Amino acid sequence: MVDQNARLADIGSDHAYLPVELVNDQVINYAIAGEVAEGPRDRSLEDIKKYQLADKIDVRLGDGLAVIEPADNIDTVVIAGMGGILISDILNRATKEQLQNVETLILQPNIGEPLVRQWLVNHHFSIIDEDIVEDEHHIYEIIKTKYTDDVKELSGAEMLMGPVLIQKKSATFVQKWSHKLHNYRNAVTSMQQAKKIDQAKIAQMNDYIKYIEEIL
Repeated sequence: MVDQNARLADIGSDHAYLPVELVNDQVINYAIAGEVAEGPRDRSLEDIKKYQLADKIDVRLGDGLAVIEPADNIDTVVIAGMGGILISDILNRATKEQLQNVETLILQPNIGEPLVRQWLVNHHFSIIDEDIVEDEHHIYEIIKTKYTDDVKELSGAEMLMGPVLIQKKSATFVQKWSHKLHNYRNAVTSMQQAKKIDQAKIAQMNDYIKYIEEIL
């Protein structure tokens, strides 16, 4: 998902695995590995020292995109391995100066993907690619976006399931949403039998069921 020769900031870098891989594979030659706590920051520093990449990967301690300075000319930001609420919060707290050169966001929410897609639409980032992968019985979605003045609104199904993923409709995508469909149907049945019926929640679940049935 990372473009050739991008200037990258990996927020919540976790040992700087991604920047190290990208530099070693000659995809990029400069990155910031951002960490909010000293422990992860120190582990990232150790790995970068081990691979002798201190001249190409700058480890910084800071909250979210606060590790980025205008002079860094960062054009690509990766935020991976967090919930959608936290990713959206990190982006909301970013200043115009921190985002001024950013053209590409690559986001991998563990949960809450629709929240992330809504943030992107609201802030003029158009989804240009998505992928879905399974690793150790967990399924992850990756969203690649570009800044644009002309962002397209997403339908309810696209917001939930991903506009590009719907088009690709891979085996992993079908597996995820078949499982979700089963869970939503069971949840609606249970909620309808509850003493206090939450009609709004049931209506939302029924919308999800309709979207998934239409796409699958």
